[in-house]
Amino acid sequence: MLTVGSIITGKVIDVDFKGQGVIKSDGYVIFAPRLLYDEVAKLKITKVKKSFCEAEVLELIEKSKDRTKDFVNLDALDLHHMNIKKQHQWQIDITKQTLSKIADINVDIDEIIHDERDRYYRNKSVFHVINDDALRLGLYDRSKENLIEIDHFVLSDLVTNKFLKIFHDEKFCVERNKLKHIVFRTNQEGQILITFVSKDSSIKGLDAVVDRLKKEIEVVGITLNINDSSEHILGRNSIELYKENVIIERLNSIDIPINDRSFFQINLPVIKKAYQIIKDDMKDKDVVLDAYSGIGSIGYYIVDKVSKVIMVESSEQSVLLANQIKEKYHFKKVDIYRQQAERFHEDSVFNKVIVDPPRNGLMPAFIDYLIERKPETIYYLSCDVKTLSRDLGLFKDIYDVHKVYPIRLFPHTTSLETLVIMNIKK
Repeated sequence: MLTVGSIITGKVIDVDFKGQGVIKSDGYVIFAPRLLYDEVAKLKITKVKKSFCEAEVLELIEKSKDRTKDFVNLDALDLHHMNIKKQHQWQIDITKQTLSKIADINVDIDEIIHDERDRYYRNKSVFHVINDDALRLGLYDRSKENLIEIDHFVLSDLVTNKFLKIFHDEKFCVERNKLKHIVFRTNQEGQILITFVSKDSSIKGLDAVVDRLKKEIEVVGITLNINDSSEHILGRNSIELYKENVIIERLNSIDIPINDRSFFQINLPVIKKAYQIIKDDMKDKDVVLDAYSGIGSIGYYIVDKVSKVIMVESSEQSVLLANQIKEKYHFKKVDIYRQQAERFHEDSVFNKVIVDPPRNGLMPAFIDYLIERKPETIYYLSCDVKTLSRDLGLFKDIYDVHKVYPIRLFPHTTSLETLVIMNIKK
């Protein structure tokens, strides 16, 4: 019988959705962090439950051929030790297993959507401020309790890394315990919007930091966001410290204005491939309901291919930006509603639906609404394969799953994006 403190040697038989190695011993399933298929490790049991245990790795006895690095201590790089080809197969396997286990849906998984970049791809990065005499930035270690100072991050794009180095080298002096985070948002033109996050609107020493940063030609704006909730990194209000609170991202022929609080896809070249799959499936007579539409990146991507796009979004800021785009480009066939998707009960006529919900998935009331309206096709973009599977299970009596595309939007992490296309049963 295993107890806390037991020392065992085990061989990994699987890697779960958290990137943990799965080992069986003495009737228990044991989860150990960041082990790979077929690796043999010496383990110390740290937690025992009725049918499973958790363990820490004391020694890696036999390494997998798919291991590219020894243990990486950053929590944000929880799959960085697995080679990229194996990461793709892992995502395909997890997607297939989860759909089967939760929704009892057994389908072939399509080829994974990705591009050639597996590093330096993030156009938005959040770093935490380490309270010290000099302004230092960090990310959490694997325990999620301690910050590790960062002057380079392999997932952030090269412009962000330039500014990480500036912060590290300049050793700015600002009032302690005031700044919480710094957010860098970039675009494909190599520009950057920098946001300081604090609960206070007055921070000694911040003016000098801004004066230094605005000398760099990449900077199109600097803001101070006032954090008003411990549940979120960004608050509802921002103060412009330099230029405007906006950065422009080009999406096909449309300029998308993004501010420091906007939701926008972090790996644009890859997500555009998913958007294109959706667009290729559209016809010129289609009327599309775009729910959880954000600033309209999907809706505006497909608008030239369809008869009409109906956007539904609850965020005031996102709706404001979406309307700015509509007015600038005179999109007469776009309707925008500021409303929660689950409360959308307009009598609008539509035959196709795009949903891109947050991690918790679709609300039951919205699923009921779609089942009642019976659109011919639903395109579901998901950032959580478990809630995706839950929701697909609720649709499966009415809809067939036609396509499942895993999207490798976040290489070297366990974050899973998926595009599912459902067609109404004949």
